[in-house]
Amino acid sequence: MSCRTTHRAFTLIEMLVSLAIVSSIVTMVYGSYAATSRSLDVYSSRMACSERAHLVLRMMARQIRCAHLPPAATPPRQEQAKRPLASAEPVAAFRAEPAGLRGDLVNFITTGGFDLASDSPIGVSRVAYRYDRSRNALLICCEPCVTGPGGTRDANAWRPVLTGLSEIELQFFDGLRWQSNWDSKRTGRLPQAVRIAMAVTDRKGLAHHYATTVLPACRSASRGSQTRTPSERL
Repeated sequence: MSCRTTHRAFTLIEMLVSLAIVSSIVTMVYGSYAATSRSLDVYSSRMACSERAHLVLRMMARQIRCAHLPPAATPPRQEQAKRPLASAEPVAAFRAEPAGLRGDLVNFITTGGFDLASDSPIGVSRVAYRYDRSRNALLICCEPCVTGPGGTRDANAWRPVLTGLSEIELQFFDGLRWQSNWDSKRTGRLPQAVRIAMAVTDRKGLAHHYATTVLPACRSASRGSQTRTPSERL
């Protein structure tokens, strides 16, 4: 009795089912890869934005922490003998008026300034920050060895330190409450604390908020009672 070998081929339905299974697997793998790539892209964009914002916050915190309030100038003794002593006009060592016409967010004398060419410390200098709304950028102007009101600053004196800035707010603690502006020429001292809050937009168009609070190390050039930290009140 002879046995006949049966040759069975794939039917069209079986081939279609196999093709559908393979396509589903490829689609799932590609979808997972695309989702992972998007997540990594969003994460890298957020991390880059966070790195830029925290770098600027640390720089501003260092400069404000080293803010310097020079003592009032005293005339020589010969001048004091010739004429009555007039009260010396204090220098605005720390001024912040975000709504002012000049456009500076904050302007102060600090020992933590740096040379914009080499980013190296340069001693006492006057530092000013400005918010350019047209470019959504935070600009800085550093005048080395300037302890007076500051010279004439043209457009070339300002350099951007942070782009994508959509919002920035500064508040100043006077020992009792937070103020929106400060003038050491009027108060005779530096603020006890400075709060900086900003919103920065990443390359994906998402806004991220960052903030820090700084305690200036030097608050008064003459009155020791001003050196108390407001940490308990903050």
